[in-house]
Amino acid sequence: MSLPEALRKELDRMVNAQFETPEFRRFLSIRYTMNRARFLATEMAFYTKNRRDCWGFVQGASPLDVKQIIWQHEAEELMRDPRCDTDHTSLQIKECHLLGISPEQVAKAKPTPQSRAAFYAWAHLALKQDWLGALASSSVLERRNNNQIVKGGGLSYRIGQKWRQELGLQWKDMPSTDVHKRADKEHSDMMWEIFERYVTDERAYGSVVAGAQESLEIDRAYRLALAVAMEGIE
Repeated sequence: MSLPEALRKELDRMVNAQFETPEFRRFLSIRYTMNRARFLATEMAFYTKNRRDCWGFVQGASPLDVKQIIWQHEAEELMRDPRCDTDHTSLQIKECHLLGISPEQVAKAKPTPQSRAAFYAWAHLALKQDWLGALASSSVLERRNNNQIVKGGGLSYRIGQKWRQELGLQWKDMPSTDVHKRADKEHSDMMWEIFERYVTDERAYGSVVAGAQESLEIDRAYRLALAVAMEGIE
């Protein structure tokens, strides 16, 4: 088995295992009320901003050909995604608005302290690792959202299904969640060609696995923090 093939198998195992962790099980066991959905949608606005920060840091440290691929990725996220004809930050604000949270309320909101700590941790990974590890730390979050890799569906799909079943919402009522269950499949595939090109030795393989693993650990802590917060909301 080639190194890229071994890496693909390991990353796929890791993102599937994420959903079996106690933190993810607890997060996905929360029964939604509209207030809980509003809280999560607002938190996702902060998460979306953190993703833009981290991808910018990753791009800055990457080789030129990798910068070009990340530029294509971020053009959709920051400027216009043809799937929704807007950028992803505006799309998340629209989702908040459809749930009854005004753009002004989103602008005034603050992330929970635990969320802020997770965002700082993800930024640290993007800044302090070698560029391959940093790339892995950001791209693995899209990989665990890829419905063709994660058995039972990625995170956005699972959240959307719960909102449909428990709140009676339709996909059109949650446009950001809807787009991400599709976009992250293509985005994780886009990044995969970089790993195929650059993972040519054990050191590169180790950097990618370590970056992905640390990011998934932060993701677990972040989802647990959200679960605890939602449990305190009626």
